[in-house]
Amino acid sequence: MEVGGALLQHLADAGRPVSMLGLSVATALPLNQVFTYMVSLVRTGLVRRDSMTHSFEPGPLALKLGLRALAQLHPLHKAVELAIELLKDENHGAFVAIWTDHGPTVIRYHGPEMYLHVGLHVGSVMSIAHSSTGRLFAAFFPRHTIEPMLAREVAKAEAVSTQCFEDVIENFAGVVRNTNLSRTLGVPIPGVDSLSAPVFDRGQMVLSVTIFGPSSTLDTSDTGTVARGLLQLSEKLSS
Repeated sequence: MEVGGALLQHLADAGRPVSMLGLSVATALPLNQVFTYMVSLVRTGLVRRDSMTHSFEPGPLALKLGLRALAQLHPLHKAVELAIELLKDENHGAFVAIWTDHGPTVIRYHGPEMYLHVGLHVGSVMSIAHSSTGRLFAAFFPRHTIEPMLAREVAKAEAVSTQCFEDVIENFAGVVRNTNLSRTLGVPIPGVDSLSAPVFDRGQMVLSVTIFGPSSTLDTSDTGTVARGLLQLSEKLSS
């Protein structure tokens, strides 16, 4: 267990995929022993092996555990508590997201089970261009941080150029920065609207809080109770 922990620690500290030889050198373990441990770690999901480079990096289970640990920290835990207080309808939900290497990632979720079936849950990565959460990060994060995620979205979209996506971001970024609110109507989930607000730490955005629900019942206007509540939450948790 301790040896496996040492290998995981090096993967976490490296911040990039690591070869088996690199792990052997870093931990002073023979290659055959590293191989044995990495096979087990890959099987559990704590480690992922790239099929092309054969290098290792933290796997889906490691990500899930990390997100769960983060979700217990203040102000993350407090953000969820305050967001839940804003829910006035049983069909409305809330989630908190942070930026990871994959993009805006949900780390706390509270809402009806029906949304789980459309891919909204802890670990979900939100679209930059088509979610209120993603648009919020795009407005407040440096462009060089956003661009890799944007490129992946362009690659998945048909007949859509990078310039088109960038134009979409530029169109809403100014409004988001001025109001501290980001909204989407019917995207990325048809029939569901959402409203998001940022939380800052010494001027840097560190997380987003999103309220979502059916278009017919969720008021996403700037003067609505949800918007006012999110802005108060943002101000209370930001430093």
